[in-house]
Amino acid sequence: MLSEQNHFFSYKANPFSIENPPDFWTLQNAKNGELTAIENSSKKYLHSSYNPTREASSLIQNKELNEKSTTIFFGIGLGYHIVEWSKAFSSSDKKLVIIEPDLNHLIAAMCYTDLTSVFKIQKLVIAVCCPEEQIIHLIEDSNKINVGNSGVTDSFIFENQSFVSHAEQYFKNVKAIIQRNKRKNEINAATLKKFGKLWCKNSLNNIHYLSELDYISSLKKAELPFLIIGAGPTLSQSLPYLHQLKNKMIIVCVETALHSLLKINLQPDFIILTDPQYWAYRHIAALKSPESYLITEVTAYPAVFRFNCKKILLCASQFPVGQYFEKKLNLNLGDLGTGGSVICSAWNFAYFCGAKKIYTAGMDMGFPENQTHIKGSSFEQTIHTVSTKLKSAEQFTSSSICNANAQEAKNYSGKKIITDSRMKMFAWWLEARLAACPDSKTYSLSSQSLFIPGISAINPKELLTLPDIQNKDMYLQLSNTKNNSKQASELSEQINELLKSFPQNEFLEEFPFLSEYL
Repeated sequence: MLSEQNHFFSYKANPFSIENPPDFWTLQNAKNGELTAIENSSKKYLHSSYNPTREASSLIQNKELNEKSTTIFFGIGLGYHIVEWSKAFSSSDKKLVIIEPDLNHLIAAMCYTDLTSVFKIQKLVIAVCCPEEQIIHLIEDSNKINVGNSGVTDSFIFENQSFVSHAEQYFKNVKAIIQRNKRKNEINAATLKKFGKLWCKNSLNNIHYLSELDYISSLKKAELPFLIIGAGPTLSQSLPYLHQLKNKMIIVCVETALHSLLKINLQPDFIILTDPQYWAYRHIAALKSPESYLITEVTAYPAVFRFNCKKILLCASQFPVGQYFEKKLNLNLGDLGTGGSVICSAWNFAYFCGAKKIYTAGMDMGFPENQTHIKGSSFEQTIHTVSTKLKSAEQFTSSSICNANAQEAKNYSGKKIITDSRMKMFAWWLEARLAACPDSKTYSLSSQSLFIPGISAINPKELLTLPDIQNKDMYLQLSNTKNNSKQASELSEQINELLKSFPQNEFLEEFPFLSEYL
């Protein structure tokens, strides 16, 4: 017979009790007298029908769980497992994340189990009724530089089928998001190790620009429409409309698309270049766009900072050396995040500036009509430069498609498009960002691009009816600049002091593999 002894529901305000159980559970006494329950939707026991505490304790004795800095519980059940976890790791610095989409399940667990030890955990996160795409932000540690050794990558997922049966699809989606982020972090870590020498060298060469250049955080926020321009094949469909659209929205182009815009005598409002490699600089080498802001970061190839433009603005670095100096100097440059592709940074920039409607052109994330880039782009020009009789430009294009794990997908018209795993990763990142930013709507100016949930196709002719932006230059001004020479001088001195003692032990502890490059 069920009894109230040892059960944590003494407060009259508790909505559930032995006499008034939740309709989603069937309560029972286990053989040892402890309370257990059956999830009515699945007819599965949440815990052992013999000894729930012993079962929970044995499952917590997991070697991999001990090695990870974060434990993620999918669902809460009656709470025996998280109580045993809190007892086992009460003196550690581990992080505990409890994900429960149904508030009543959490309240029921609190009514029947004493969770006092759980709430004493310093690094405790309880995600209740949390949108799936927001879970990652609760798991990742914003105070750490994420290169694959923290956050979801250093997490153990405790998944009990009984705990998740009441919201199977929700937990399935959350798990998929976590796995994708793990993969992204692993790619970031591998890339960092591969190009660590280059990025450390670039960062240290460019770090003085932190005191000399202005930041994107100084840009005025305005709910104006933005047009993001990539160098995909479908950009050719939008080129005839761009001169008219420039008066109706803010034009942001990635570095690979600049050559195509200058060919039609159009200078974008912003150019974004965040890739530190020399080949990224090659896309803007020998070009000039004096009416445009160039947005880059201190890890960029040094020649980028000699680009002829209106002004160069810095965004927050996504790489260890730059992040270290920004943190030490307490600088807020404006973070454009990571998505693997500069087009993702461009979307983030538009949203950062307050855009409620974001349009994209040439953001194909695939190979429409078996093309990789718009004809005449700097990428295509480079191919023609290096092509030979034995290695034609067409062979370069076919190799780019066939050697990248090509796979079929759908475009916005429901027709087949060829893409690859790399671009699908970029598309997934955008999909997650769109879901996390419901206050902004994104459109594609071509129906031939890879379909991304959250983006709708629109005919560029429809945009010609939009009103012109009055006093557009006013919105492109900086709210504060480094015209104060004293402030810039003081910051320069602080940078020089940091350089004298760099690298610090704390930096090398975080990134020991970079020691050989510093």
